Parts: sequence; C-alpha cells; structure tokens
Amino acid sequence: MEIIAKLGSLMGLSFICGVNLYATVAVVGLCLKHGLVQGLPPELSVLANDAVIAVALFLYVVEFVIDKIQGLDTLWDTLHTIIRPLGGALMAVLQAGEGSPALEVIAFMIGASLASAAHLTKAGTRLLVQASPEPFSNMALSVGEDVFAVAYSYLSLAYPRWTFFCTLVLAAAVAVFLPFLFRAVSMGMRALGHRLVSAFGTRSFESPVMAMTCAVESAYDTVREDGEEILWAGKAFAVRLPGVPRYAAVHMILSDRAVTVFFHRFFQGRLKRLYRADVTRAVVYPGKLLAVCAFYNAGTPWTVGVYRALARTLPARWFSRNVS
Repeated sequence: MEIIAKLGSLMGLSFICGVNLYATVAVVGLCLKHGLVQGLPPELSVLANDAVIAVALFLYVVEFVIDKIQGLDTLWDTLHTIIRPLGGALMAVLQAGEGSPALEVIAFMIGASLASAAHLTKAGTRLLVQASPEPFSNMALSVGEDVFAVAYSYLSLAYPRWTFFCTLVLAAAVAVFLPFLFRAVSMGMRALGHRLVSAFGTRSFESPVMAMTCAVESAYDTVREDGEEILWAGKAFAVRLPGVPRYAAVHMILSDRAVTVFFHRFFQGRLKRLYRADVTRAVVYPGKLLAVCAFYNAGTPWTVGVYRALARTLPARWFSRNVS
C-alpha cells in the first residue's frame, strides 16, 4: 500500500499541474510550511520556501484574473503548453526522491504525460465553451477549475491512496475524451481559418461547389444510381450523424435523389446515404463559424456542419434556409 500512496501523490500532483500549476505549487508549499501533511519526500520541502510560495501565489492571482477574460485565457493556455507539462514533470521528479536515475526518468515521463493530458483537456474544453455566445459559462468553468485545482492538490497530499485511483479514472476519462476534443477543436480552428480567408480573400462562393477527391468520387460511384445528378459536393463536418464520430471531417454530396456522406473510420473510407424521399424537411441554420444542415427524417436527424461561405451555394431545391 505504501507504493500506492507514493504513486497517488506523484500522479495526482502531476495531473493537477496540467490544470493549474501555480495553485498546485502554492497548496503544496503552504501545506508543508504549516505542517498540514506529513510523510512527504524531503525534496518537496523546497516548495515550502517563503519566496517560492509568494511567487506561486502571485502567479496564481494573475492566472485567476486572466482566466476569466475570453481571448486572454486562450493566449495564457497557449503560453503554458510547455510550462504546465514541465511543471508536472518536475513535481514528479521531486517526489521520486533520491532514487536511481532510471526512476527519475520514469517519474519525469509519467509527470509530463499526466500534466500534458490535463492541460490539453482543459485548453480544448475552454475553446469549446468560448463558442457559447454568453460569457458566464466560460467564467463558471474557470472558477470550477480553480476550486478543483486547490481541492485535488490537497487531496493528493492528505489522501494519496484515494488519489491514486481517482487519477487513474481521470486519466482514462481523458484518454476517451481527447479524440472527441481534438476533432471539435480542429473543426473550430478550420472553420475560423476558412471564414477569415473568405472574408479577406477574393474567391467567390456564388457558384455551386463540386469538390470531390479521387477517393470520394470512386466511393460515390459505387452507390450512384443511373441518371443521378450531383447538385453540390464539398467538405463538411459530422455534427450528428448515426455511426459517424462527432465533429469528424466528412465529405457531403447532395444529388437530386439523396444526401451522401463520405467519412473515414478505422482508416477505411465509408459511405452513408439518406434518400431524399425519406427526408421530411431539410433546413440550414446559420452559425458563427459553421452553418448547420439538418435533414429531418423518421429516425435520428442528420446534422452536418458546412463552412458559412460554402453554405450560400447549397442547392435551393433541397433547403428552406436563411444563411447570412
């Protein structure tokens, strides 16, 4: 059980460094200075130094303020993409104590990995929340992160055995959530880039889009019916498509008979097809970065995100819409 306690403290503090490094250092330093916890490696005593605690508290206050301001919090997270994982790695090395060089290297890698996973999850989640038109969700999430950082830092010191299992659960959750988060952030960044290009570029989007790669066209030819006319084809994103990972990049093809979606799953190209006769209503909803095409049918509605500039070229015979 002793090894579990040591691993719990090491993993817990490293993980929470990826959320808020300065709060973690301040909590550990204050707990050591005032004797709130016992049995920690003597190497951690450096964090109980008054200067270290003062700097950590000052930087925590700075982060507390910046983290509540949209835009600045993203810049702050970007600047800490290296700082937080490095802080988590150093925290793990300090807790490894006077072990062998191999043990220190292992601790460094574990600490850096856990802190990196927590940081990426935090930064990506904040980007998604910022898409909300109101500012309160972003502020509420920031306050929640502050409370979680302080509480989990103390939990890692006072109850390391519990923290060991909690951190394993959190790491597993992050591993499951990160692919979804990566797709969502990638979609948002690509949509933002496309909007900037369309706003400041010279390209016109008044003509119907007919963009298909060789792989998409070859796959589509296997399901295309005789005499089927393609009205529109272009890049899109799966907002809600049965059997397709959410926010995955797809290729949508609208014909006079069906809507067909090409996507990759498990490194293989796949097709989904919804016939127009089965669609009761098709609507385009405008959005900040993406317009959302909704195809209502007897089952689960298909919703696909399309770049705003390209949404203006969608065929009128399919949609009732108002895209601005």
